[in-house]
Formats: sequence, structure tokens, C-alpha cells
Amino acid sequence: MAERAFMVRAGNDNELVEEFESRSLVAVGWEELGDVSDIRSYEEMKARFNSTDEYSEHNSRRLAQNAGQVNRFALEMEEGHLVLSYDKTEREYLIGEVTSGYEWKPGDHPPGYPHVRRVEWKDTVSRDEFTTSTKNTLGSTLTVFSLDDCIDEIAGVLSGETPEESEDEEDTVPFVDEVENQADELISDILANMDPFVFEELVAAVLRAMGYHAKKTRDSQDRGIDVVAHPDSLGFESPYIKAQVKRQQSKVGSPDMRAFTGTLGNGERGLFVSTGGYTSEAQDAARNAEQRVTLIDRDEFIDLLIQHYDDLESEYQATVPLKRVYIPSQDPPLEE
Repeated sequence: MAERAFMVRAGNDNELVEEFESRSLVAVGWEELGDVSDIRSYEEMKARFNSTDEYSEHNSRRLAQNAGQVNRFALEMEEGHLVLSYDKTEREYLIGEVTSGYEWKPGDHPPGYPHVRRVEWKDTVSRDEFTTSTKNTLGSTLTVFSLDDCIDEIAGVLSGETPEESEDEEDTVPFVDEVENQADELISDILANMDPFVFEELVAAVLRAMGYHAKKTRDSQDRGIDVVAHPDSLGFESPYIKAQVKRQQSKVGSPDMRAFTGTLGNGERGLFVSTGGYTSEAQDAARNAEQRVTLIDRDEFIDLLIQHYDDLESEYQATVPLKRVYIPSQDPPLEE
């Protein structure tokens, strides 16, 4: 039996599945990396991504994830390993055996997918042949990922065996968390490349979507305060909120936090939004401030953005365009 198994998805929208099958290969993109046959480790692969202009601006998590996928394809995959690819139109998996080392084929078919492995396809298997846990694993949204945990079942199905459903199958759907995490990272990429002044406007817009009357301050008169907000339209009701907004990769330190808290008067509240997070000293300074200060990091801001997205003004929805996606629930149907 093969020692390892991998999934290689057939393009961004399954458009390459027929070419994979007819040409007996699997292939992945990331064309700008160039030939990676000289790379010998995951750390070297990450360094290649970091030094490639098209990927150098990606956040650390996305960079590590993509480097891991190319690393699996080029370094970990070997001749004799099992490889699967999905035909979502037929709901079938192509299952084959890797028959070559890594190949760099720029300009060849499929165009834009120059990293290639040759495959001898053995069979096609319906998705329904697998157990729930294996289907959940196969449902990952990554382009290249390991199927080592499922290799016994895959080999059994390939030989005609019918796997038995375990009684203790998980009730949750693992790919839900993965999809949410990837969505957060894509939103994070948008924020990371957003003009800082546009990000300040977006923060004010999210506060308005939450029910506050909020506006961006005039840049020349803000004294470090980027947004002000209050519950009523005239600003009479408490609390009066002053917000400072930092779209940056580095953490906010205690000097910036103390300067911010020093602008807060009696009855005023502070809101600090930083995509880079905060040092422990800055968090201490916020806790020790005479006036209440709330700190929001990148992930917390993304959560607020998603939670109140439907109430966001259309011009600000356009700065972070999102699409609602429905995923089947594992809860049992209601009985009539």
C-alpha cells in the first residue's frame, strides 16, 4: 500500500479536471515562484515566497499556508504516493499513483499551472463511497493537502471495499472552520492594503452600522483622534467615544497608548483599533487609564465588520466586498 496520499485540486473552479485525467498529470499554479526544484526545505520555500514580489505583501499566515502547499507538491509528494483530484460536476474523485518527480513546465498545458507531477490514474470513485469523516477531510478548500489520515480508507475503496461509518463521527464539519479562517485571512489582506485614511472611514462606518453616530475627524485638528462617536445625533448622550485607528503590521506600544489615553476627558471613552495588535505594556496602559479604553485588534475588527456588514453603507461595503455563503448544517432535520 502507498505510504502517503495527497489531494490536488483541479484549478480554482475545477476547470482542469478533464485535462488532469486526459494528460495523466496534476499541476498547481503559483507561477511567479519559478522553478522550485532547487528548494530543499519548507523554510526555503517560505523564503522564496517572501522574496517574490507578487507574494511578499501577503500576511504571514497566508504566506505560510501557500508555501506549505507548494512544499507538499514539490518536496513531500513522491513516486508511488496516492493522489486524488475532484470532479465536482460528477461528484467523483480521480484516484491515481504519482509516477514522476517534480517538473517545472512553464508555457505548457495547462497554462498558468507550471508545477507538474505525472500520474497514472487508477479509478474514479463517487464521493458517496466515503465515510462522513473522510468526506469532511476531502472537503478542505486548500489546493494541495495531505490525506494520510484517510489513506487506509482510500486504499480500501480503491480495492472495492465498503467502509463502515463510525458510531462516533464528529457532529461538526471541520471545513466550516477552515472556510471561516480563510475568509478572515482574505479580508485581512484587503485591510492590509487599504489606504490608512480609508480604513479610518471604514471604522467610522462600522460604528454607524452598530447604531452609533460616528464620523472621521478633520486630519489637521484630530490631536491623534481619528473618529468620534456618540449614541445620539446631537452628541448629548453618553458615552462620548474617541477612537484612534492604526492600520499597521507592528504592535502599538505603551507610549502611543498613554498619549491616546491622555486625550480622554471626564465621561469620555476610548476606542483603539489596531490591525497590528498591542504590546503587553500597551494593554497594561489601557487597563490603568482613568477612563475606560476598549482595544480592538485585527481579528476582532473583522468579526465586527462581518457581524454588522448588512447594515454597512454600500460605499463601504464596496471597499470590502463580501458574499454570503450558505453551508449545510449537521443538525438533524426538525420532525413534523
